[in-house]
Amino acid sequence: MNRQEALQQLAGALGILAGPQKIVSPYLTDFLPRWQTTLGYSLKVLEKMPAGKFSYTPSPTQRTFGQQFTHAAYWNSFYVGLLARQPPLPEPKELSKEIVIDYYKTCHAQCTAVFETLTDVQLDQTGYGKEAYWQKHTGRDILLRAYTHTAHHRAQALVYLRLNDIEPPFFEF
Repeated sequence: MNRQEALQQLAGALGILAGPQKIVSPYLTDFLPRWQTTLGYSLKVLEKMPAGKFSYTPSPTQRTFGQQFTHAAYWNSFYVGLLARQPPLPEPKELSKEIVIDYYKTCHAQCTAVFETLTDVQLDQTGYGKEAYWQKHTGRDILLRAYTHTAHHRAQALVYLRLNDIEPPFFEF
């Protein structure tokens, strides 16, 4: 065995010892920091509303302030469940400030953990979920749905803050 062959074998052995290398998707390199920003900003919005106002709703047909966030978190858990082939985390029955914040953080962490493992192949493929409606969407589209769904319901919550004469936190993106 010559020196070059020995070095190649050593390099190969070191690669095996290091374990599998994580494939980093250029898309996720852009997406994940923005996804993390949504958590920080959403938590600031949640903290602005006093605990006694989590049941506030502008009208009987609209979700309460707390429900805006549990709804967004539940559906984000549903979206990521499509990708990971797992059920969404059930929405809490009680909607105290502490429970809503904990549930929101838990769902966000679940989403992040799955998002971080996705490859470009998974992001580009379709066929997720059991219903035909979801099967036509790519993994990339499902991530965008989670992101925009969060923004949509957080924006509604910002209006709820203003309707209670509470200044929302400065927007972060």
